[in-house]
Amino acid sequence: MRTVRLPALLAGVVLSLPLLALAAESTVAVAGLTLRDVVASAWQRSVLVKTLEARQDEAAAGQAVANSWLAAAPTLGLSERSDRWTDNRGQRETEISVAAPILLPNQQSARRQFASRSADEIEAQLHRARLDVAGVVRIRLWEAAAASELLNEKEGHLHHLVELRDVVRRRVAAGDLARSDALLAEQEVLAAQGEVAAARSRAREALNRFQILTGISALPPVHNEPLSTEHQVHGRLHAALATEQRARAAVSLASANVIGPPTISLSMRRERDVAITGTDRSIGIAVSIPLGSKMRNRPAETLAATQLATAAAELSEARAALEMDVALARGQLADAVEALAGAQERLTVMREHTALFEKAFDQGERGLAELLRSRTLTHEAEVAARQQEIALGLAHAQLNQALGILP
Repeated sequence: MRTVRLPALLAGVVLSLPLLALAAESTVAVAGLTLRDVVASAWQRSVLVKTLEARQDEAAAGQAVANSWLAAAPTLGLSERSDRWTDNRGQRETEISVAAPILLPNQQSARRQFASRSADEIEAQLHRARLDVAGVVRIRLWEAAAASELLNEKEGHLHHLVELRDVVRRRVAAGDLARSDALLAEQEVLAAQGEVAAARSRAREALNRFQILTGISALPPVHNEPLSTEHQVHGRLHAALATEQRARAAVSLASANVIGPPTISLSMRRERDVAITGTDRSIGIAVSIPLGSKMRNRPAETLAATQLATAAAELSEARAALEMDVALARGQLADAVEALAGAQERLTVMREHTALFEKAFDQGERGLAELLRSRTLTHEAEVAARQQEIALGLAHAQLNQALGILP
C-alpha cells in the first residue's frame, strides 16, 4: 500500500508549536546539532556539574595545603614576668616565641597522596556523571524520536483514510456503494483523528522531557550510533577504582598519624636586673614530641578501614554489573536486528495484500470493510517496522552506553 504522509516540514511544525510558548532564554535552537552537542547542552544544565566543579576547587585547595610541611597554623606567644608586685628589686623578663607543628616525612607523604587521590576521585566522578547524563539524553532522544515517528504515521494514515472516505462518498452518490459504506468510512476517519490527537499528546510530552533535559527546542536528526570497537575503562568502573584508591590513601594517612607531628618553637628572651649592669638577651629552640598511642588513633584507623572495605565492595559490584549490562545490551541489539527483519518482511507482505484488495475493491469483488481491515493491518505493519528501526537505534545507543562510550 502506498501511504500518503504529510510533508516533513508540516510534521515538524506540529511538534514544535506546543513548545514555542515554553521556550526560554536558555533554549538552544536546533541547527545541525550532533548528539555530542546535545549531551554538552544537557551537561551544562545539570545541577551535578556545579557541585562537582565546586568539589574540584575544594580538592585543589586540599592539594595546596598538602604540599606544606606545617601540620597546623603557627602560633605566636608573648610572656612577661616582673617582681614589681612582689620584691620590687627591678627584675623583669620578656619572652616572644613562635611555635609550629611540623609533619614527619611519612606524614607529609601520606597527606600528599591522600590529596592527590581525592582530586583523582573527583575527576573520575565528573567523567561518570557526564556518562550518566549522556545515558539519559540517549533515552530521552530516542523516546521523543519514537513518539514523533508514531505521530507522523498516524497523521499519514488519517490523510489516507480521508482520501478513501472522499472516494467512498463519490461512489455512494453514484450508486456504486451503499450508504452504510460511507458511514463506515466516516467512522474510520473519526477513529483515526482520535489516534492522531493521542499521538500528538504523547509526542508533546516526550519532546517536553527532552527539552527540559537539554534546553533544545526541537529534536535534532537521529541516526544509529556507530558501534565502537575501542576498549576503554567504563566511567562507572573508573569512578569506583578512584574511590577505592582514595580509601587506601586514607588508611595510609590514618596509620601515619599514630604519632602526632612534633612542634618546633623558636623564642627570644630579654632579662633585666638592676643588680646587674645591662640587659641579657638569649635565643631558645625547643622541640615537643607527642607520645604516640595506638588506642588514641584507633577510631580514625577503624573508620578508614571501613571506608576501604565499602569502596572495595562497590568496586566488585560495579565490575559485575557492567559485565551484565554489556551482555544485556548485546542481546538487546541482536533481538532488535532480528525483530526489524521480521517487521520489514511483514510490511512487504501486507503491502502486497492491500494492493490486491484495492484492485478487487475497485472491481467490486471485495467490500469496503475488508479493504479497511487490510489497510489497518498494513498501517500497523508500517508503524511496527518504523518503531523497530527506532528500537534498533536505541539498542545501538544502549550498547555504547554500557561500554562507556561518550558521544
